[in-house]
Amino acid sequence: MQTPRRARTIANPVAFLRNTLRSSPALRNRDLRVLMSASFFDAIGFMGEQVVLSWLILDLTDNPFMVGVSLALRMAPLFFLGIPAGTIADMVDRRLLIRLLNMVMALLVVSIGALIYLDLLEVWHLLAFAVAGGCLSAMHQAARQSFAFDVAGREHLVTGLAYVGLGMRLGGLVGSIAAGYLIDGPGAHVAYWMLASGYIMSTLLLSFIRSPGQAAARSRQPMMQNLREFAGELRRNNPLLTLVIIVAATETLGFSSGAALPSLARDVLNVGAEGLGWLNGFRSGGAVVAILLLSLFGEVGHKGILLLLNLVVFGAALLLLGQSSVIATFLPGGGATGEFVGLIFGQSPAFAIALLATGIIGGAMALSDIFSQSMMQNIVPNEQRGRAMGAWIVGIGTAPVGNLQVGAVIGAAGVGIALSANGIVLALVGIAIFALYGRMRRM
Repeated sequence: MQTPRRARTIANPVAFLRNTLRSSPALRNRDLRVLMSASFFDAIGFMGEQVVLSWLILDLTDNPFMVGVSLALRMAPLFFLGIPAGTIADMVDRRLLIRLLNMVMALLVVSIGALIYLDLLEVWHLLAFAVAGGCLSAMHQAARQSFAFDVAGREHLVTGLAYVGLGMRLGGLVGSIAAGYLIDGPGAHVAYWMLASGYIMSTLLLSFIRSPGQAAARSRQPMMQNLREFAGELRRNNPLLTLVIIVAATETLGFSSGAALPSLARDVLNVGAEGLGWLNGFRSGGAVVAILLLSLFGEVGHKGILLLLNLVVFGAALLLLGQSSVIATFLPGGGATGEFVGLIFGQSPAFAIALLATGIIGGAMALSDIFSQSMMQNIVPNEQRGRAMGAWIVGIGTAPVGNLQVGAVIGAAGVGIALSANGIVLALVGIAIFALYGRMRRM
């Protein structure tokens, strides 16, 4: 008797997942696979840089608020440069632009590593680097998302974005954990040089992509005209404006949790820079799992409901992370739980709870990006897809508000209160939009 397909899937989920990915029309695109690989190495640099930057700022200043300031400076340019960056990406060869930006980023991180090695590093160096890196990141994200459209095509855009995101999350996992180990081992300067190697590898891989890096219709409008048209589109398109608000709320209340991780690792969990690397790594790992699970279902419906449900789950995970040390007091310190955690991580159950929470947070972050990007592109005319992604970049450009807010609350009330309060408010935002805006439920 033949074994039912569902039973075979349950018996061998790894083989089922592998076969599903192999059969994906998007992954049969050679250039998309190369772009996914290049994104992996980009993310080693980007995510690893956040780990090293936040740890060095905390170590040099002993001030959690300054961690928020540094990450705020890193993200602020996205708000101001989102639409201009998208316009530039429509006017030049995107593939060449991404490679140029990668090499400039490599030069910057090598320079910071040299300052550390020569014992010349000061806080203002890191803050200036954060601003410069943020400007380059705004350009890079606009160019990469537009280039994903060039490579994957309109028919596989959502899947293409998901797989590029998968490469980034895998790279983020490797970069975060490696950066944590290098900080505690050879030193932060070696960590920065490792980040530079990621940007260089990405540049080399992009040279093998054959797809043209330019849009079918290149924008020649002045920059201010694009900004005025974007403002007009937001006034006319209520669903687009609502999605920008959702992205901004998610970025401000949820993604800003990264600013709390250094204080959580050092002052609450007592796991040091290596533990910070693991927390960031689990966040990337959770995103990988979420994207792989989503790929099993293909094009899903009711994205509006899923996006709002994701906000509630995101908020609950932030609450769990904020209360991880409190919850751990109700768990047995010894026995199977304590032995397992000690064997794997050499730490307390509170660290295991925090890792679980950051994994869920990472999954929620990935799904938020995928659902919001695909919905934004589906509710605007084809000729405005680039500006829809510009709207998304503007939304995530509100991150500085969240980073500063998290840093200030940590300094005043502690990291647990900061994470828990943001989690509760984020969940309430999802519930309120679900209850009050019926159109979002039907999207």
